[in-house]
Amino acid sequence: MFQEEKRKTNYGAIGLACFISCFFAFQFMKIVTTQPSTTTTSSIAVIDSPMSSQKLSDRREIWRVIPPSTYCLKIESFIKFATSPNAEKYESRPFQSGGYNWTLIVYPKGNIKEGAPLNYVSMYVQIDNSTLLNSPKEVYAEVKFFIYNRKEDKYLTYQETDAKRFFLFKPYWGYGNVRPYTDVANPNAGWLFDGDNVLFGVDVFVTEVFNKWEVFSFTKSLHDRLYKWTLPNFSSLEKQYYVSDKFVIGGRSWALKVYPSGDGEGQGNSLSLYVFAVDVKPYDKIYLKAKLRIINQRDSKHVEKKVESWSDQANSWGYQKFVPFADLKDTSKGLLVNDTLKMEIEFEDFSNTKYFPS
Repeated sequence: MFQEEKRKTNYGAIGLACFISCFFAFQFMKIVTTQPSTTTTSSIAVIDSPMSSQKLSDRREIWRVIPPSTYCLKIESFIKFATSPNAEKYESRPFQSGGYNWTLIVYPKGNIKEGAPLNYVSMYVQIDNSTLLNSPKEVYAEVKFFIYNRKEDKYLTYQETDAKRFFLFKPYWGYGNVRPYTDVANPNAGWLFDGDNVLFGVDVFVTEVFNKWEVFSFTKSLHDRLYKWTLPNFSSLEKQYYVSDKFVIGGRSWALKVYPSGDGEGQGNSLSLYVFAVDVKPYDKIYLKAKLRIINQRDSKHVEKKVESWSDQANSWGYQKFVPFADLKDTSKGLLVNDTLKMEIEFEDFSNTKYFPS
């Protein structure tokens, strides 16, 4: 009896252990199967291309409905072409894009000479070398390759994020590993349609290299810093303002402008004096640091005022109240001698912008 009871107890323990083991095994399997897969495919993929000198190529593979806009190549009896003797590649007729002639090149079983893997469809676009003999010597273009899939009724698009450089010593660019030949030749994969046809395509968008630019700089050295202007018969001046001759300092044209009876807040009480830039383009922004002076013709106690700022809409710098009439007419100040006014500007620094083409 004891032996029989003991035997029953052992079986119960074994059953309980089995139940616990199965339970935890089930939970473990549940956790594993509910984890997100790390091998799921994406519409955008970074692929290590054998054509990129063992560097990662930021190649994107995207499905799209819109067909190519530059050129299409339909190869009927694709398998027959791929397996025919010496069928290394097919090169399309020249087509134009961005003002240049291009050709689409398809290798049905890989561009082996350029290091592409065997039995992979390779696709390239090549610029006509003759267009590179003249300026420009190189062309940048954004390139997209296409293969149509009947099952998806979409185009699988291959592209990179950067424009590619085409020049005399390497006038072509493309992918050596577009798709495995066995995949393209598989009737169930969708690349073949209407029997044995495959449709390839390419978009070539030429990126124009900039041919217009500007250079902004400050003056590095000024050999001639001074400009002097003499205005005789001051008491008999009747015009609202007078402008000096145009002069050139540091490669830029300038002129002085004086209001004998005052301008703005200085009108009726002060002489107004300005310097302004001449022949300025409407979009120019000019910095100027200079000293404007009314010369004391008796001693060196000149009336001097500094200007330092960026240009306003009139591209002028100065003061509405440069010197009061009282000081101007005071003979002891020496500003008006023999009814003659002498003005001067000393340039310290200013900016200049050169535009190409001018």
